[in-house]
Amino acid sequence: MELQIYILFFCIPVILFSWILPERWQLYPSVFAAGIFLSVFAPESLCILLLTTLATYYTLKYSNNITAAVISICIIIFSIFLYFKLGYGKSILMERLLPLGISYYSFRQIHYAIEMYKRKIPAHTFKEFLMYLFFLPSFLIGPIHRFPEFLKDIKRRRWDAALFSEGLERILYGFAKVIILGNYLMTDRGEALIAWLEFENYKWLATYADTILFTVNAYVQFAGFSDIAIGLSLLLGFRIMENFNAPFLATNISDFWQRWHISLSTWCRDYVYYPFYSITRNPYIGVLFSMVLLGLWHSISWNYMLWALAHVIAINVWHYYNHSFIQQKIHLYIISPKWVGRFITFHFVVFSFILVNDSDMNHVIQTYKKILCLDV
Repeated sequence: MELQIYILFFCIPVILFSWILPERWQLYPSVFAAGIFLSVFAPESLCILLLTTLATYYTLKYSNNITAAVISICIIIFSIFLYFKLGYGKSILMERLLPLGISYYSFRQIHYAIEMYKRKIPAHTFKEFLMYLFFLPSFLIGPIHRFPEFLKDIKRRRWDAALFSEGLERILYGFAKVIILGNYLMTDRGEALIAWLEFENYKWLATYADTILFTVNAYVQFAGFSDIAIGLSLLLGFRIMENFNAPFLATNISDFWQRWHISLSTWCRDYVYYPFYSITRNPYIGVLFSMVLLGLWHSISWNYMLWALAHVIAINVWHYYNHSFIQQKIHLYIISPKWVGRFITFHFVVFSFILVNDSDMNHVIQTYKKILCLDV
């Protein structure tokens, strides 16, 4: 929360100068502010981002073999990402296991490299690419917005009072989600409710409520910060992609992943699922590698690998069920299949998040036992 507040204050002068400076200078304030922010809070991340930005842009621009250049860039960036995800940077970076923003700007650069290979990115300057990677509003919390759309906004960016007003509203909604719904209702009041349930000896209900509150709070916090990032972007004249779309109203697990962390799930779809599917012609393998990478993006741990595997099984089971005669038979006897689907999907997501709620697998197993009434 504290770093997001700092970004908000860094963005205030950026927004001002981005509109009052001459047009040819209006892209620089965000780059300078991001550079200052990183130099204060994460100098190692600033070094990594600067070096990889220069390497990515100029390698792809001047390479005679675009295929080799893209493969090299992707391997290097992903290797740096894995290096820090695995914690090897701990001893040399003052206990910081992961440089700020690396999960987002690494995937943005890989996206840029692959789209350059596909020749889907229009002509652009280094300044525009620099602005894309050093875009302060989305630096810490995403989304992983795409460069072609960002480039379009650079070209058509004009002062728009309605857009500015919309940005202020999104920031207000974001803070309301984080502070009122997340910090107050889900955390303070939620913990009080769980403590009361345990005091009254409603052990099962306390565990059930705790698992729901954890998942809903994770959504509220993440969605709230995404709203703030989107709002700040609107104040600068940019429309970056939405990251959430009422995920708890999803009618199946596939629908859920089209609504939850949309920028990451669509990134995995475009750059992991489709390539593996095109090679193997097996959608199940594409889902497997997509979800494994999605789990690695969050954390390299057995908890997240099990979480990813649970979703792999659920997605594949859903697709098998959705294309079978069983679905038609069952729907004949269900009054409201959509709401039944929402109930099942919501509880699967909540129960899967138990795997990542606690790093201690013994505690995770105990939680499942309590939920299933097996803790005697």
